[in-house]
Amino acid sequence: MSEHLPGTTLPFTTQDKADAFSALDPIFAVSPGGLLLSQITELTGLGASTVQNWVKRGWVSRPEHKKYGELQVARILLINLLRPAMQLEEIVTLLRYINGSVDDRTDDIIPETRLYSLLCSAIFELEVGRNLSSGAISALVDALLYDYQGPVPDASQRLNTALNVMLLNVAASKLMQRAAGIYEDCITVKSEGCAADS
Repeated sequence: MSEHLPGTTLPFTTQDKADAFSALDPIFAVSPGGLLLSQITELTGLGASTVQNWVKRGWVSRPEHKKYGELQVARILLINLLRPAMQLEEIVTLLRYINGSVDDRTDDIIPETRLYSLLCSAIFELEVGRNLSSGAISALVDALLYDYQGPVPDASQRLNTALNVMLLNVAASKLMQRAAGIYEDCITVKSEGCAADS
């Protein structure tokens, strides 16, 4: 199980499974109007220049009065949690596929706070079940979206496709981590055996 809430430096708790973004409620409660850049960097482990670059490139909307609101923070967390699994341009393209322009909320098919919670729920399920097959991922996404009603006719299919792509990449990244661990164990055992033989 993850030690941290995906995309953050916050410790994971079982309460976070239901609605991961709500774990940030206490932080937003003590920081009315949004989070400062220093709070974002502390929350995510990202450098300030990285977040500023994402804003400059149009991947995250500009802060208002130097504060990042919930939707901006959710977008930063989404990008950050997917970075180990996908290229940045791919992540942003998928987010655009789901919610269109970063500066226009009228074309969104799901609030990014909800998207973050859905993605985290799926990641938690994958970690518990340990089944990272494409069939298991597809079934999981279908279950998560069973009652989703989007604002446009193709919203459900777009969200389903994007979540499948994201989760397949996360699963591939996790499998690569497992393979690297097995490889390291194998090399360590072989090296120790060779040293003992000499």
